[in-house]
Amino acid sequence: MLANRCLLVFALLARLSAQTAPDLLASKVDELCAPFVDGELVVGMVVGVLDGERSLVRGYGAVVRGREGVPDGDTLYEIGSNSKVFTGLLLADAVQRGVVQLDDPVQKYLPEGVLMPKWEDTPVLLWHLSSHTSGLPRLPDMKGADAADPYAHFTAAKLHAALGKARVRWEPGSKYEYSNFAVGLLGELLARTQGLASYDALLQERVAGPLGMKDTSVVLDAAHLARMAAPYDGDGEPAHLWDLAALAGAGGIRSSMNDMLKFARVQMASAASPLADAVKLQQQKRYEEKGAATMGLGWHFTADGLGVWHNGQTGGYHSYLVVEPEAHRAVCILTSVARGDVDGLGGQILQHLRGKATKPRVVEKSVPVERAQLERLVGSYRTSGDGALVITLRERGLFAQLPGQQALALAARSPTEFFYRAVKASLTFEVEGETIRAVVLHQNGADQRFPRVTAGK
Repeated sequence: MLANRCLLVFALLARLSAQTAPDLLASKVDELCAPFVDGELVVGMVVGVLDGERSLVRGYGAVVRGREGVPDGDTLYEIGSNSKVFTGLLLADAVQRGVVQLDDPVQKYLPEGVLMPKWEDTPVLLWHLSSHTSGLPRLPDMKGADAADPYAHFTAAKLHAALGKARVRWEPGSKYEYSNFAVGLLGELLARTQGLASYDALLQERVAGPLGMKDTSVVLDAAHLARMAAPYDGDGEPAHLWDLAALAGAGGIRSSMNDMLKFARVQMASAASPLADAVKLQQQKRYEEKGAATMGLGWHFTADGLGVWHNGQTGGYHSYLVVEPEAHRAVCILTSVARGDVDGLGGQILQHLRGKATKPRVVEKSVPVERAQLERLVGSYRTSGDGALVITLRERGLFAQLPGQQALALAARSPTEFFYRAVKASLTFEVEGETIRAVVLHQNGADQRFPRVTAGK
């Protein structure tokens, strides 16, 4: 009887441990994420964690500001440049199937009449495109771009024409410089070489379909659109979805957390999947430069070499993904605000999984100020020369715009003191009775005073 009771106790303790571990992890993730929502750095976000056999998905904030509904594992986001990791896997998959070779010249796969620039007599190879060592610039000639959707006009014809204007600036494979141009080109030629009409068609056929990632695509149908989190820019103002057109392989994918965790699981060292051999090839180091980057195909290696990572940002979204294949750990964050603060949050969660102490980020909170008090601050304040710092009032509060720069949101410390969230700076308004005399910009340890020129809009 005693032995049986002991067995029952051990079984009960095992069950309690299994139940408690995810709860403790969830509590820690909640603690680390709270400042991002409470401090209004994000409108909404979803955090996904893999730790051995454990998995966790937590949603915070709102799918749409001001409406009920917290994002969850099925909410869709633009993942931006995390698309480059998918393109790296598609390249590795094509190599494994004998469609292409990593050392093939890019010129071999371009249409007749389209010339790939090269360095002297050294051609750009396929792996150079995926490892950001091609020597191509970050972007092609973007003439005609709309700031709200800057890549939408970029057809395959324009992509090929841009190659004629581009210059390879150093020997391929000898230097790292991040290039949307290069990876976008890679995605386009991988699809065309395999007889497919688009990068999205290749993504569905070789990755999303085999892995059961039903929410991962470039092209959105009505059902997917209905589950997209609303996009917001870095200041939390409403933004737009982006269409990456012919550069989709560099940043055009939309996905959900549930799908991203499936992808992360496939990147684990012992994962059994139809893409296991391609994953091993993708994670081989292709380029190393001390103080710069260590690259696989699409993946950056973490500084300690234990993991691979990438992030991504479009006009209204930011994503972060880190995977430690041998340890079977991964952290993914998807957010509907275009700012990169969540990268640090992802690193904190990973450190917690490693057993290291982490503390929540300290984020300054704004205080409420009556709209009438904000209205009196609106106006133009003289800068050096003929420029003006312009203060405007929008639905969500005050915005400040310096000459030649975009307007940035201000958060209140008091009715006369405000701070920026997008940059490390603050403003203090000089008030004399009912008169606003000037505003002082505090930035980089210096103060700059701007006398008021005009009041109102």
